[in-house]
Amino acid sequence: MPHEPAPLYLVFDGAALEGLLYRIVKRCPPVLDDFRSYEVLGIPYDRRDFFRGTGVSMHVSRKRSEAVARRFRRGRAVATLSLRGAPIAWTRSGARGHLTVWAPPELLLRAVVQCDEHE
Repeated sequence: MPHEPAPLYLVFDGAALEGLLYRIVKRCPPVLDDFRSYEVLGIPYDRRDFFRGTGVSMHVSRKRSEAVARRFRRGRAVATLSLRGAPIAWTRSGARGHLTVWAPPELLLRAVVQCDEHE
C-alpha cells in the first residue's frame, strides 16, 4: 500500500475555537472588504498556497496582530472577533498563533466586538 502524505492543514469548525480572534483591518470601523480573501479581492498570491489565499488571516493574540500590522504596513487597526460556535472553518497556518478562517465576510463583520487603531 502506498504511503499517504500527511495533510497540510487540519481544518476545524467554530466550536473548536477558544477565545477571541484578531484581524488586521485598514481602519475602524472595519468594512466588508477587510474580511474578503485575496482570491475574492483579486490580490495576487502564491497559487501553491490556495487554501490560505481563499481564507482570511487572523491571530490568536492582539499583540501579534499589531506587530504584524506595523512590520508589514498591513493596516492601521485591529478588529477583535468573537467566532466561537460560529458556522466557520479554520486552520492553524503560517507562524505560531496565525489562523486562516473561511467564512462569509458578512458573518465576520457581524462578529466584530471591538476595533482599535494603533500607531
